[in-house]
Amino acid sequence: MAEELSEILQKFALNNQECSITDLDAGDASISRQECQTSLLGKIRGDKIANFTGVKNFVANAWGYPKDLKVTELGPNFFQFGIKGEETRERIVNGGPWILDNQILVLSKWYGGIEDDPNVFRIAPLWVQMWSLPIHCISKEVGKKVGAVFRAVREVVIPQNGGKEGKHLKVLVIADIFQPLLRGTTVKMNGLMRWIKFKYERCPNFCYTCGLIGHSEKVTKMTMGSDQQENQYGPWLRVNNVKFSPQKENNSYRSPSKRQYWGVENGELVKIESKWQEEGRDSTIPREKEKVEGSNKEVNKLKDKMDYINYKKIGLQ
Repeated sequence: MAEELSEILQKFALNNQECSITDLDAGDASISRQECQTSLLGKIRGDKIANFTGVKNFVANAWGYPKDLKVTELGPNFFQFGIKGEETRERIVNGGPWILDNQILVLSKWYGGIEDDPNVFRIAPLWVQMWSLPIHCISKEVGKKVGAVFRAVREVVIPQNGGKEGKHLKVLVIADIFQPLLRGTTVKMNGLMRWIKFKYERCPNFCYTCGLIGHSEKVTKMTMGSDQQENQYGPWLRVNNVKFSPQKENNSYRSPSKRQYWGVENGELVKIESKWQEEGRDSTIPREKEKVEGSNKEVNKLKDKMDYINYKKIGLQ
């Protein structure tokens, strides 16, 4: 705040009225202060600007429709949630993680000076799966001890069933989201070292280059040094690898469709060669007639005259 004031004073030539100082005391803001004391502040960490109506509907549903919930937008991805019940506020702020459109909503109780605290939205809850533990180490005590690499451990769950990858622990941790996601940790048992890998459930968007939640991969590439390796993070950190990188998703490879590919050649409906299906690419052929003779009722006519047309995916059964 002091830096902002100094910048304003250096930028503008202020007159006498603008240079005057108004003294405010606590009594002047007593009513608004009481409203703040019964509210939570929330910051959505990510590049996508959240829609106000979407946020309001999300929190109402996720928090069980708190009585007299009031949502106020304070800035881009910055919100105030008025909730009168103290127990309800405690339940919500200690719950989560709250994931909205693959971005995490970080909550904090209001306190004086919160707007000037750069670390107010630094920590958030995350569900972490811990893999590669020996089966005799699948215990809550081990989960708490291994989870100590995070800020705190709230809960440890032992899944009843295993899987092809073996058994694992589920741990609700408090993580520093200003730091890269932890990919794992090393444990030592009976003199032997073992790498324990982490996977994150319902993991919000994170940068595949620097590992920061809500961080843009484009910004990282502009600031990273020439000696830093890329792709230190990836979809393997997500449970089931259910999401691609938000920056690379549109350019990721998609396997060719299993539907049949058809086109028009000399006015006839013909099947495209199988090699074109394997390559997953379109081609073009000259157009000679306006009507297609074929058994498919969905194909009636061609559009207005053109020199070339693209093959269409019709999906004849």
